[in-house]
Amino acid sequence: MDVKTLSDIANSPAVWAICCIALVGFILKKIYEKNDKQEERLTNLHDEYMAESKERENKLMEHLTRSDELHERQTSAIEGINKSLQSLEVRVDNIERNSYRKYIKRNDLIENQLESTSL
Repeated sequence: MDVKTLSDIANSPAVWAICCIALVGFILKKIYEKNDKQEERLTNLHDEYMAESKERENKLMEHLTRSDELHERQTSAIEGINKSLQSLEVRVDNIERNSYRKYIKRNDLIENQLESTSL
């Protein structure tokens, strides 16, 4: 091949079109490869975040279970305290009633003695 033939081939629009198509194909291939890598990286990150999220959820559920158990024990303790207070209230009421009865009896006795001495 001589120089003129090579020059004609180089100046041909078909050659330039083929070169442009090849260049566009190469660029698209690189873009798709980059997108595939990025998609794989994002998938891996998603899986990692899902695992972390599941672990965090399990820890929260354990904490919630412990909190529920503690709440139940506190409720039972408060119910016991409430029963004790009610029992104590009944006992105090009985003591007050008995004290009042004794007070009334003593007052009646004193009044009777005063009446009998004053007559």
